Amino acid sequence: MNYHSKRLFSLVFVAFYGVSLCGCKTAPTSENSVKSVLFHIGEKVVEVAPPNNNTFKVDNVNLEHRRFIGWSLDESKENIISNDLEINKDVLEEYSNKESLDLYAIYAEILSVSFVLEKTTTFELDSDLENRELVPAHDKEGFAFEGWSKEQNSTSIALGDVDAVSYASIAPIADGNYEISFYPVYSEHSKEIKLYNYSTADEMAEIHIATKDGLAIDDPSLIKPDEKKGKNGELDVYDYVNANITVNHCEDKYALNAIAGKVKVRGNYTSSYAKKPIRIKFNEKQKMLGLNNDNKYKSWVLLANWKDTSLLRDASAFYLGNALVESDGGYASDYRFVKVYLNDSYNGVYLLVEQQEIGSTRVNIPESKKAEDSEKTGYFLEFDGYYQNEKANQKFTVSYNDVKTGNNGFTVSNDIMNDSQYNFIKKLTQNIWNVVYDALKRSHADLTKNPYHKIDDNGEYVSDTSINSSKEAISRVVDIDSLVNMYILHDILEDRDIGFSSFYFALDFSQTGNHKLTYTAPWDFDYAVGNNTFENAMRANLNTQKLMSDGRLTYSNRKYKLKANASLSKADFTFTNKDALYCQRTDNPWFVVFSNESWFWNMIYERWNAAVSANVFSSLLTMIDDMQSKYQSAYDENFAKWSQALGITLSSLQPDIVTYFVNQKQASQYLRIWLETRIEGLGTAYKNKAGK
Repeated sequence: MNYHSKRLFSLVFVAFYGVSLCGCKTAPTSENSVKSVLFHIGEKVVEVAPPNNNTFKVDNVNLEHRRFIGWSLDESKENIISNDLEINKDVLEEYSNKESLDLYAIYAEILSVSFVLEKTTTFELDSDLENRELVPAHDKEGFAFEGWSKEQNSTSIALGDVDAVSYASIAPIADGNYEISFYPVYSEHSKEIKLYNYSTADEMAEIHIATKDGLAIDDPSLIKPDEKKGKNGELDVYDYVNANITVNHCEDKYALNAIAGKVKVRGNYTSSYAKKPIRIKFNEKQKMLGLNNDNKYKSWVLLANWKDTSLLRDASAFYLGNALVESDGGYASDYRFVKVYLNDSYNGVYLLVEQQEIGSTRVNIPESKKAEDSEKTGYFLEFDGYYQNEKANQKFTVSYNDVKTGNNGFTVSNDIMNDSQYNFIKKLTQNIWNVVYDALKRSHADLTKNPYHKIDDNGEYVSDTSINSSKEAISRVVDIDSLVNMYILHDILEDRDIGFSSFYFALDFSQTGNHKLTYTAPWDFDYAVGNNTFENAMRANLNTQKLMSDGRLTYSNRKYKLKANASLSKADFTFTNKDALYCQRTDNPWFVVFSNESWFWNMIYERWNAAVSANVFSSLLTMIDDMQSKYQSAYDENFAKWSQALGITLSSLQPDIVTYFVNQKQASQYLRIWLETRIEGLGTAYKNKAGK
């Protein structure tokens, strides 16, 4: 048979039988048209013959806990031919040349899910839709939420602490039931606060740094010509120099002998002082004197504490940070005092601390390493007044509406791997602020007209009529517990820098992350604890008349100086602003914006009382006494080398009172007395603010 004969045969076949050899649907002849339809509806079968209008129809396809999707040729969702109850005969004839046709009703399963709290919330989940419902708020003052039970007054948890549920997540728990209720399971909310186990070694450990060829860490050859830092780019940036690091005069298990790495001058303005802060970066991960539970890291930091002649401000802050933040699942650096030697030359007492970075036991969030990585990952952010010195794709700004701020810039402290990540974190941070501002500063008296907002899975700012309170809205985008812990810490210490820089957040937007802005990694406290002239800071004034008459204070050249053997007590001071709520009047919008929320102050007061009960504050004062007793000679040795740091102020941010002290012990006594007084005053302030 030739080509033309084959083609003619095919056409004749199509005309006669109503189908083509290629399998395409064609209408059958009228002799073989559909005359009746068997509708299979669950267990029921209904036969329908077409009326005069040539349509087939059944009156009722409703099944309990089901949603009708459409009619299928073979009981499968993939072969649905119509989602209408009424089907035209011509439509059916596209699929069949039989006089009778079977059609099967296809359904989606509907689960009715209730979350039983003071107000029960019920919603439906559909197996055929990608609907995902947000669970209602489940906090309860004085208790910790553990999860959801299927039985009332039970401790058996069927569903964990989740923000949202879907059909896919609930169906396995439902066990074939179409209606399921969940009841909250609580445990007593003690949030146990663990006191920080600081080093109790009587001898101060030593770190010896031997640089290649004995090069000084601030040698001009190490200055990077294309990089600057400081507020106006006026400070040099130093590169690393290769070095061997030795740790000795410590427990044998912590000793290191000439371990290869590199070191550099670190910090912003602190890098311009005579005693330089130092960053150590080992070639291979190392333990360092028991810090971070003996976990190994390459990067560690030596703080010089040049502006802090007590040498104890950062230690006090990290002690509180570990009690309030670390024991609540967050991160605060460990610390230990050490003596540092550079190329065999004694360089003073330093505080060994951790590098602020992403790590499984530091800031525990995912970190991108490849250019093709998704934007749905972890971000370590610094509220940073020096952001302008960073690379273009590592910095961005945020608009704070009418809320007071000392800085609108952020630095991303981990590497941004692509434009998608940069655009995402910039958008996301702004939108989180938008949710917070909207919840706290705008009226939501009528939720149908003015709903609260949330962040969707793509980081977009969207409205959500199911959110019923400002706390619920904020808890969707902010880790409130971390906010409370960090607020109390900074309220006690009155850190001047929080409105400008060195203020950190973590944000885990990965699939398993909490998608919440988390306050973390407290840092940089040399302008704190009485070393701060901010208008709302607690003022400590010495009773100069009493000190003069006691012979402990001298006055010459229009300056007051304490005698070297003079000691200070609480009776020598008068204080103002003892009960001032410092954080709510700083330049940090991420604190200021919460200052009028009663639920926030109730949480602050609850956490404060937990800290008091755990002896956090009394133990802090004990730690200061302990360090002073053990290391007095080491502190004195430091100022024998760096005597020029005593009795001066480096900026108007420091009060004149620090110029009275002629040795470290006096500065430390002032620090301790200031802290004791501040803690007393703040406890009263929080009680009043919570209306207790």
